Amino acid sequence: MKRILFLIPLFLHFQCSVLGVLQDKIPTPEFSFESLHIKQITFTDITLGVETSVTNPYPVSLPSSFLDMDIKIEGMKLSQIKTDLGIIEAKKTKALPLEVKLKYTDLVQLYKKFPTKPMLEVSAEGNMKVAIPKQWQLLGKDSVSFPFVQKKEIPAVLPDVEIRNFKILMPTESEILSASNTESMVGTTTNFLKGLLGGSKTPVTSAAKAGLAGLKLNLKTEFDFVFSNQAAANLNLTDLKYNLQLAGENFLTGSPKEIINSGKESTVKVSNEFPITSIGTSLYKTIQSKEALYQLRGDSGLLVPNLRENIPFSYEKKGKFQW
Repeated sequence: MKRILFLIPLFLHFQCSVLGVLQDKIPTPEFSFESLHIKQITFTDITLGVETSVTNPYPVSLPSSFLDMDIKIEGMKLSQIKTDLGIIEAKKTKALPLEVKLKYTDLVQLYKKFPTKPMLEVSAEGNMKVAIPKQWQLLGKDSVSFPFVQKKEIPAVLPDVEIRNFKILMPTESEILSASNTESMVGTTTNFLKGLLGGSKTPVTSAAKAGLAGLKLNLKTEFDFVFSNQAAANLNLTDLKYNLQLAGENFLTGSPKEIINSGKESTVKVSNEFPITSIGTSLYKTIQSKEALYQLRGDSGLLVPNLRENIPFSYEKKGKFQW
């Protein structure tokens, strides 16, 4: 009896050793958290990109891969993601990218807690659980879990834009003369411009528009887009492109020649021109009244001190301005 009792621990030890060897020889899925980065900034939110991947070592598909992740900023939980990322094919590595949007409506209260802190720590904390096919399960283990914590600094941003110093310049007499083919066209053009820019309330007529047909005269305009950050980070705009509509009509599209970055404010100097023949009735009335409903949209890069990356910035705003 004593001999049997003595052999039981040896048998259990041998069994555990065998299972340990088998466990070492059976492959398991691999998980990689590749990056947590800022994908885009807009006037409404910051989009974070989460790049992960799972490698399936088995000759059969993995039935599921379940992600449970919290997004925290300065320790405050702002978002939670629970999702099945789907089947992972046999002998394949599957990229599992995710997007997380942080809305300024949620971030504003956080900014108030750290009013002078330009960079905030965001962390992705969670667990990736991957199912194991039945024939490769050992000791009843039907899945493998990969806990993770990834951290990143993001700028405290709450961007806005205004249109300032807007003006359309009256062409000189010599510019009108050189663009006109006949003396009557000079008179038609001058009258049109006086009605448009000279303070006259004369409405544009179809006859007046017809009289400008073929006129190769551009009107020059100058104004500033002033982008500001109402949170703590300094922002520098790069490679900005814009599209400006006035009264629902396309007005100008282009890239500025000069951007003056000065901390939390960037002034985009716009100097452009557009053909006089492109002015429709709605735009004529808008310019004449010196008050405009506008829609501004475009793209830029954002360079932030302490971050090496050039963050994509897409902006869009509707409003009214006067000049």
